[in-house]
Amino acid sequence: MPAAAEPVAGPRGSLRLRVLLWLGVLLLAFFAATVAALEWSLSASLARARAEVLEAQLIALMAAAEPDDVGQQLTVPAPPDRRMALPASGLYGEIRAADGATLWRSPSAVDLLEAEVVAAGPPGVRQQRRLSENAAGRVERRVTVNWEFDDGTTRPFTFVVSQSLEPYRAQQRGFRVGLISWFAGLTLATLVVLSLVLRHVLRPLGRIEREIGEIEQGSREALSSGQPAELTGVARKLNALLARERGRQQRYRDSLANLAHSLKTPLAAMQATLAGRVEPELGRELAEGITRMDRIIGHQLKRAEAFTGRAAGTRALPVGPVVEDLLESLAKVYRERPVAVHREIAPDAVFQGEEGDLQELLGNLLDNAWKYGRHQVGVAAQLKSAGAGEATLELRVEDDGAGLDAALADAARTRGMRLDESLPGQGIGLAVVSDIVAGYGGHLEIERSALGGALIRVSLPVSR
Repeated sequence: MPAAAEPVAGPRGSLRLRVLLWLGVLLLAFFAATVAALEWSLSASLARARAEVLEAQLIALMAAAEPDDVGQQLTVPAPPDRRMALPASGLYGEIRAADGATLWRSPSAVDLLEAEVVAAGPPGVRQQRRLSENAAGRVERRVTVNWEFDDGTTRPFTFVVSQSLEPYRAQQRGFRVGLISWFAGLTLATLVVLSLVLRHVLRPLGRIEREIGEIEQGSREALSSGQPAELTGVARKLNALLARERGRQQRYRDSLANLAHSLKTPLAAMQATLAGRVEPELGRELAEGITRMDRIIGHQLKRAEAFTGRAAGTRALPVGPVVEDLLESLAKVYRERPVAVHREIAPDAVFQGEEGDLQELLGNLLDNAWKYGRHQVGVAAQLKSAGAGEATLELRVEDDGAGLDAALADAARTRGMRLDESLPGQGIGLAVVSDIVAGYGGHLEIERSALGGALIRVSLPVSR
């Protein structure tokens, strides 16, 4: 029985699109790493610049500090930077006593929380830390000095300068957005340019595809010369393969033509010999059989001359009459085995191709169903719309036999392979069916029939 059709791999997408997608992914990964590296470098540069600015502000604050009227504490008559005099400006200054008490705070610090008491560090040693009092946070730099007053006494004081991180964060965001915008534009421009380059580079493949189509249509015998160096070997091997295939087909046509010609004469002699020598009913049956054999030989002779396939302008052939003729013939061939036939032939079921191909296709399938079935055979045909002026003829042949194991499906379609040696045959029926179905661009499947045996499903394209 027929095997399930081998799944045909669908198109894997455009080669040009695949190259562009992979290049796009690589460019995105490269640019992402570049943006991360540049942003890290910018962050390090901003951190150094911020430390230098805070150090300069710290020195300026110490230079602006003066003893108060009592002469035992420090104050700042005028902030060293005008931003320290503006509320919420982002730059803050403080002077703290040894116990952490705030002696002076810049007017800009009115929106800050009370200073956290932090132990003074060793004199002259800079300390820096980050605070997160708001979304942006701020960075603080401090130093403790021993201040000598006019009376010769010294006391430790801590000078503190802090700055909001929001300006730096804004600068980083702007830098990041600029980088991403530029790199996105560069990626898009690169892909557009590469797409144009690939279109030009892959043009020879398109030419080879067109020439192969012309070879299939019979308007060309070989691929043209002048292919790029990378495709020269492919074109040469394809031309050699085509030449070998033409030689093989010619030998096949010659052999088949010789066989058909050799058989036609003996058949004609048999028909003439039987005329008038046997009973009329038997004579008619023998004559019908000989006529059918002669028609099959003629059809095979035409196939030897040229592959039939679905040609342009081929008429739509109704399936019903062909099925009835085959069932009538098979009922005579297997008259000793009564079989109930279930027909489901839609009136609009048509086959677009040569009548001999349809007879050979259905004949082999029905013969196998009759041969391997027990008491029932089913045959169905219907036309299914495929859209855009196309339709599909679906043929189903089933029986109530033992069926066919899916593992043996491929072997059953192999020419000369017989899975049941107890019955007569040459093991080429399913191979012939597969060749015809493939020639018409259809596909063949095997399933388990509701009758218990095998269900063969054939789908063939039909143009409306």
